[in-house]
Amino acid sequence: MIKPFVSIMPREIITRIPVVGTICLRLSNSKKLYLKTNGHDGIAQDLYWWGIDAYESDTVKLFVKLLKYSNIVFDIGASTGIYSLIAAIYNPSGKVYAFEPLPISFNHLKKNININRLHNVHIDSGAVTNYNGDIKLYIPPGVIPLDSSTLPGFRPVSEMISVRALTIDSFVNENNIPKIDLIKIDTEGNEYMILKGAKDVLKRDKPMIICEVLKGRTESFLNSILEDMGYKFFWITSKGLIEKKVVESHRNRNCLLIKKEKMPEIMKALENNERLDGTDKKDGL
Repeated sequence: MIKPFVSIMPREIITRIPVVGTICLRLSNSKKLYLKTNGHDGIAQDLYWWGIDAYESDTVKLFVKLLKYSNIVFDIGASTGIYSLIAAIYNPSGKVYAFEPLPISFNHLKKNININRLHNVHIDSGAVTNYNGDIKLYIPPGVIPLDSSTLPGFRPVSEMISVRALTIDSFVNENNIPKIDLIKIDTEGNEYMILKGAKDVLKRDKPMIICEVLKGRTESFLNSILEDMGYKFFWITSKGLIEKKVVESHRNRNCLLIKKEKMPEIMKALENNERLDGTDKKDGL
């Protein structure tokens, strides 16, 4: 077994060892989360070797706390599903809508939902943006690339495909969704376009938003959309939330947007010191 020696082995060596099988992550609510991997899922690989804190730990911890106040969650750019799975497991009476346009990631997302026997996750293969129709998805090299984008020139491209485009506003109307509580967005530079296509929902529901902000790419666009909507902007850090006057990127990239009037209930949620920890392996290596 290699895993007991991970702490003394160079990280660059560990990351080259493929993890194949079903990974089991033990959550703080005594539930378990399973990820199926064929050796090409980089997120699953990191989680197996270094535990739940290996992937966006500050954001994941905040996300879990906010789930207490979130019956309906949108995970846009869901990839293979770590946030969607966490949301569905922590709040089995709630509903999660996961959007992932990259076909191979969508297939892994579907498998992970099935292996966890979750019935409260709706998955959609469309690319969320600011219009309905079709859009080009630019796919960089890699078996399961994490930085596919609808923005041309965002990354070196090995393939381009056409996928269905949709807006949050149209999806909510068509599916009679009563109220979105939390939106998590990670779409490699397209985040501001998604918010442009969600203006009705942002005005009606005032959802909390966890959003990736890329330095020099999306800050000004996000500022122009959010400045008149009454949202407060926070960096998500290991030391907690740091309020900023304007949208700007930082080392962790992920940021929190919350309406001023929702501050009291969010601060209440953050009083709880819950943690996600522990991981083991069910089969594979």
